[in-house]
Amino acid sequence: MFTPKACTATCILDGQPVTLTYFPDTTVLRITDATGRCLRETRWPAPWRTLLATLRDFSGHDAQDQLSTLLDDMRRDEAAALA
Repeated sequence: MFTPKACTATCILDGQPVTLTYFPDTTVLRITDATGRCLRETRWPAPWRTLLATLRDFSGHDAQDQLSTLLDDMRRDEAAALA
């Protein structure tokens, strides 16, 4: 049986280092802090490369609470896709 490997990346969001872990088989995206505590778990309905590109684009913006803003944008996009 084939089990896809989780994709991980570490970046700075809201001024703190976080690790993004994406499970392509379930589309679960888990965001953890430097101690490994889960800050947020959600679904990312696109490929890993799209998430990385989105983060790169997003990092160029001056936004407070970047993590919350990014996840709120994701939810809004998901809702629009379902409508």
